[in-house]
Amino acid sequence: MIYDRSSTHLRNMHYTVLAVLVSYLSWRVICDPSVVYKLKNIECLTVTGFSANASCHLKAVNWNKAVAQMDVDLVKPLYNISVQLQVFKKDYSNKFQPFLINVVLNVCDLLSKRSFMPYGLIILKVAKQFSNFNHSCPYAGHLIARDAYLPESFSPIVLPLGLYKMNVTIMENYTRPPNAHVGGIVWYVQAMQPIQTKRNPKLRASRY
Repeated sequence: MIYDRSSTHLRNMHYTVLAVLVSYLSWRVICDPSVVYKLKNIECLTVTGFSANASCHLKAVNWNKAVAQMDVDLVKPLYNISVQLQVFKKDYSNKFQPFLINVVLNVCDLLSKRSFMPYGLIILKVAKQFSNFNHSCPYAGHLIARDAYLPESFSPIVLPLGLYKMNVTIMENYTRPPNAHVGGIVWYVQAMQPIQTKRNPKLRASRY
């Protein structure tokens, strides 16, 4: 019996290449998000007597991502903060319609871990990651957010593709009248499939 060492080596090499290729494709399927949430616009709203000097703008990072820079000064301390989160989705008539979520949350209870409402925990997770809104009440002075965006994992479910409007209305003493409107943030978010960019080697080679 003749043992062909070269053919065995070649076969093993093919198996190795195939294993690496399968591992790479599996990694791409698992790690690449099927939907990304790209910020399209942002608005910051202030109320005289409570907030001032608001500044909000977006910075594009790539085709799939833009990040928000936000600043605001609190004119007076806030001791009992609540937020109302409303989500709207643009329909075929180009109008924003209510989309499932319309809740009021006491932020101070969430920060002090006296409340564990799911939507509140989602808001806090994003806020703590990108801003100085990360300690217990009260809040005063200058609030900032840097390079904020919505990670693919921010929602426990994958939102349907489309354009969303997310209203965050901030209030003081919501549960104990008289309550006061302090300010707000509006995020316009595009739920979209990630755009894959590919370089054309022929175009690149034509430069030389």
